[in-house]
Amino acid sequence: MFHFPIPPRPPVHDPLPNFVWGSGLFTPAELDKIDGHALTLPSRQVTVGRDLTYKPEANRSVVRSLAPSADTTWIYQRITSMVAQLNAKHFQFEISGLDEPLYHVTYDAADQGHYMWHTDVGSTTRKLSITFQMTDPADYDGGDLEMNAFGVIDRCPRERGTLVLFPSYYVHRVTPVTRGTRSALVAWIVGPPFR
Repeated sequence: MFHFPIPPRPPVHDPLPNFVWGSGLFTPAELDKIDGHALTLPSRQVTVGRDLTYKPEANRSVVRSLAPSADTTWIYQRITSMVAQLNAKHFQFEISGLDEPLYHVTYDAADQGHYMWHTDVGSTTRKLSITFQMTDPADYDGGDLEMNAFGVIDRCPRERGTLVLFPSYYVHRVTPVTRGTRSALVAWIVGPPFR
């Protein structure tokens, strides 16, 4: 498991945002390298629910596990560093690391790729969710990451190389991809139970 550096925590007085984002972690060539590596890995349909079954009405996407290794350590280091900074500035959750490896998820228009409204709360104490946009938004239509934290739907940034961070208990979805293919890296950040 990757652990987070703990930057200083400024005081937070405002309500929690629906999501925050950052960019500039990887060059376009590095994003291509990550995509190329991920596409060499075994893939599977995403399963959902407590029974972890394939439910195409809820989620149509393909996932590949980007496990920590000598080939991926640099990816983990940059992502966890940005997550630590964004968390310290905006959420100030007590976090300890990832509960699973990074996943490379692909939504394809040919399969009506989407993920219906859901939360990311699992069997562990997931506190924050990461979606890292891998695809140029000009290469696909639809496929928007949307949040519905307080009854108002907000669309998250689509720019390639943008990391979106949000509380795992917020309701969110990926709208159907209607043209092309959208890829993203996703992960979940855990920590001690909320108090």
